[in-house]
Amino acid sequence: MALPADPVINDSVTITFTKDIVPILQTYCYGTGGQKCHVSDTNLGASGDFTTCSGLISKVNNGSLEARVFDPAGGMPPSYSLSPQELTDTALQTLELWVAQGTNCD
Repeated sequence: MALPADPVINDSVTITFTKDIVPILQTYCYGTGGQKCHVSDTNLGASGDFTTCSGLISKVNNGSLEARVFDPAGGMPPSYSLSPQELTDTALQTLELWVAQGTNCD
């Protein structure tokens, strides 16, 4: 699976769920091959359906996105993932800016 193109990340860019966050989630969080993670029909018991903006926002609001993804010791993506196991700096910055901008669901 190809990694999403790196967008230009700066405070003047409005990050949206549909345009900017979904491609990151598709690459790192939904699973690939037989793995299904963070989708409605997960087969790995992943906590949270990230195919909807509200599903991911619940993880922002309870602090688990920060603890599991933004913290290098958080363990996401997991080592057993068939998807890339480390977010690019751009993907991480995009997620962080999306949260800082108020989690736009457009």
